[in-house]
Order: sequence, then C-alpha cells, then structure tokens
Amino acid sequence: MDRRDWSWRSGTAGSWGRQAQRGWDRGWRQDRRYDWSGYRNSNRAAYRLPRYYAPYGWNGGYRRFGVGARLSSVLFAQSYWIDDPFAYRLPEPYGPYRWVRYYNDAILVDIDTGEIVDVINDLFW
Repeated sequence: MDRRDWSWRSGTAGSWGRQAQRGWDRGWRQDRRYDWSGYRNSNRAAYRLPRYYAPYGWNGGYRRFGVGARLSSVLFAQSYWIDDPFAYRLPEPYGPYRWVRYYNDAILVDIDTGEIVDVINDLFW
C-alpha cells in the first residue's frame, strides 16, 4: 500500500478508512477485553517484569514519548517486542505495528517508519 493512499475520512466520526487500512484505531481502550488497568490490579505479578536494559547504542536515557514521535530503530528491535500483548490486556497489533516494551511503558510502533501510534505509560513495574 502506498502511503499516499492514507487519508483521514471526514464525516465518519473521525476514523481511518480503507485508504489507511494500516491506521491504528485507538478505540480499543473502550473495549472491556482490554481493561489492562483492572486486570493489573488483580494480577499484579504479571506486570512485574525483570529490569529493563536499554539497547546498546541508546544513551538517551528514559524519555516519555507521545503519539507521533519517532523512535530510534534500536528501541524497537525484535528483542523488545511484547510477544503476547493479550497477556497484559493489550490488543493484538496488525500490519506494521508492534507493541514494544520501553522501560515501564508499552509503546505501539509502526516498525516501517518508527512512528509511535499508541502509548501506555507505566504499564509495568
């Protein structure tokens, strides 16, 4: 799919259309299946992960990233992907998207461009 085909469909309650089939729908947060906060409260040990080690070559320290920022490719290398997102009540990524652990955050990254499309800060501890 050519990125020039991406467009925002006006008049459709602000959703990405077929032209941007790769667009990420943040409406997942309204779906009770993905209530990570409630699930975390009753399954605290599942979110207690080993210490995060920044990748070799990253000396930027922790920064709180937001949607639209671009990550260095070392931060979303395959070894940082969250292999089973539903274990943390995150939706399954599709297309070029991958959930990535970044310190205690879960970041959804378009691995083609490095662009952040969704963020959950302080998911892990």
